[in-house]
Amino acid sequence: MVSSFFDYNDYNNPSGFGSSLEYYIFELANYSALVLLIAICYKLKYININSLIVWSGIFFLPLVLNYFLFSPSLFPDQFLYAGELISLKANGVSIPYYTRSQGIEQGLIAMFFDQSPVTFTVSLMGLAPIPNYMTVTSLAFANKFFLFFSFLILKNFFKNENILLLLFLVPSFLLYSSISIRETLIILLGIFFLLNMLRENYFIALLMMIPLLIVKIQLFAFFTLYFIGRLIFRAHKSLMAIIIFSGAILLVTFIFQESILQIVNLYRIGFAAEDMDLGAGVSGYDAWSVYGDAEALTIESIFELIFLAILGLPKIILMPLPNSWTNIFYPIQFLESIALVALYSFIAIKNNLLRNQEFIFLTFVLVLSLMLYSLMAFNEGTFVRYRFSLFLPFVFAIYYLSTLHQANPLKHKI
Repeated sequence: MVSSFFDYNDYNNPSGFGSSLEYYIFELANYSALVLLIAICYKLKYININSLIVWSGIFFLPLVLNYFLFSPSLFPDQFLYAGELISLKANGVSIPYYTRSQGIEQGLIAMFFDQSPVTFTVSLMGLAPIPNYMTVTSLAFANKFFLFFSFLILKNFFKNENILLLLFLVPSFLLYSSISIRETLIILLGIFFLLNMLRENYFIALLMMIPLLIVKIQLFAFFTLYFIGRLIFRAHKSLMAIIIFSGAILLVTFIFQESILQIVNLYRIGFAAEDMDLGAGVSGYDAWSVYGDAEALTIESIFELIFLAILGLPKIILMPLPNSWTNIFYPIQFLESIALVALYSFIAIKNNLLRNQEFIFLTFVLVLSLMLYSLMAFNEGTFVRYRFSLFLPFVFAIYYLSTLHQANPLKHKI
């Protein structure tokens, strides 16, 4: 539901709108609808009592985070996505500002699609059947709906419901799904892509990739590498196949060196420009136009690209590093980064996956993707989200792989 009550000017005054009674009425209605949903699922025995209790708490988080614990301005993208969706639902048109290309990623996509990535993303998120789309927090409840719906589907992949539930309690997963940003959609698409690839449901996996082309073009590129490597080179079958696939990647990068370097440098300079802040209200591209040094960031060769990517790998895995902590979430996310690497390693070691070719190829693609991300990681907050959206689907994938390995320990073993 969207009505003329909503005034976009209130959206730009988060401290005011969040203290109003109407805000809590709208969002409590959304919370109540989701609790009713899980109560029905429990009554029908789709979920157990642990899931009923935990999901009741998970659904409540959007009410606790925005306004109550911190200002939604801490994650300003919320206003972009929520404002666009409310405009679409209330007026049937995009906000004019969002129909223009915003940033490099959207500029590249705009060359191929008439609809902006923001509009496409919120159109998908807006399919959630929640009662109200009225405030900056409404899309967070849409995220929660898709999160729970995915949980129900994933119960068909994982037999142990309680362990699956634990994977949904990763702190950043709880945080990003509790605010009005696109990360939940990206993560879920990534999870279902990888799981269907492991099941050799290539057509369904391909369907998962199509929205990623618009929603997150970098992740689409990484998953394309995995798709090609598995489907064409059969790199999940042997180490020799991975070596041949790696050689093919190197050959392509040298053949198309100029175009690849142009795209990478465009992203590097773009993210560096977006992150530049001179203070006194001068930041982003305005600051870069005066003080930016594109030449200092330009990569001149594939060898330099590989060298910088290797050097940047530890940073992208562990960020946000202590010397860059600027808000309360960063120390938690730093510890979470270490914990996720430890969890990934624990699953692999406990289930004897280190010699499993599927695991080796998955890890190869993950590391390669992280190395490419490291070349552009100039903003801690942005790339903590980017890294997490990439890493978590692989955690789900290797956990699922461990269940397959237990059933057939000799399959794909070196």
